[in-house]
Amino acid sequence: MENEKIDNMRYSFSRMISNVFEPPFLAIPVFFILNLSLNQKNFLEIELICLFFATILPILVIFIWSKLKKIDRDYTVKEDRKFPLLIATALYFLGTYILWLFSANPLTIALMLCYGINTIIVFVINLKWKISVHSMGLTGPTTALIFLNPWFFILGLFGPLVMWSRVILKKHTILQVIAGSILGYILTAIQLYYLSTLMYFNVNIDLYLILSIIIALNIAPLALFLINYLNDKNSYEGHTRKIFYFLIFGSFLLFLSFSSFIPNIALVLSGIVSLTIAYFWG
Repeated sequence: MENEKIDNMRYSFSRMISNVFEPPFLAIPVFFILNLSLNQKNFLEIELICLFFATILPILVIFIWSKLKKIDRDYTVKEDRKFPLLIATALYFLGTYILWLFSANPLTIALMLCYGINTIIVFVINLKWKISVHSMGLTGPTTALIFLNPWFFILGLFGPLVMWSRVILKKHTILQVIAGSILGYILTAIQLYYLSTLMYFNVNIDLYLILSIIIALNIAPLALFLINYLNDKNSYEGHTRKIFYFLIFGSFLLFLSFSSFIPNIALVLSGIVSLTIAYFWG
């Protein structure tokens, strides 16, 4: 009875986290922070465009398509995601063009473009494999905020929690959420870095610092994934366990030795969050 109560509580909490960090909803605070921080003269117009194309229209597409096809809103079956992904891609590209017409700040335009490019990449991957959109929907915008200010890595600390919720809800495997997280960081970082030279971002970009933060945020979740994988394969005993712990601890110390203050803080906090989730919730 007690175990059933815990399982129900865990499921309810996972559902809440999954809903709160729905990618279109997360776009609201991210674009708001970008537009507000970069002193956008026509702030209200730009913010409404971002809200319309990155949140309202994608949510309507998800809701209407799920109702028409009588499928769950999480689109558990990957084949059901094709049409919404294509429509969302078109909306993001259209939003990018309209932001350009209204002379939005370059970083806002670039992030909207990243949404479109990342979504079409997800569409291609989804033809064969169901990668986690929730993970990418968190780590992509987090990367954009890190370009604005490295301390915004704090948003990335919710990554392990979002990944855990998708696994608990049985919407994804651990590998799918890990892959979505890493891909979201890498794709967005690459795109924003090259776009920064073309669009003259009004921010100071330290690529080494950004990459260090991205690595820091992924070390702990990746380590826990490998532990889970070895356990599933019954290969996590004896010498294997000792060697793995030695490698993880050595990597941790090596990173702390050669990285700067902010990535080190990101590594420690990400480790604490990941281990806390693993200890209390499994």
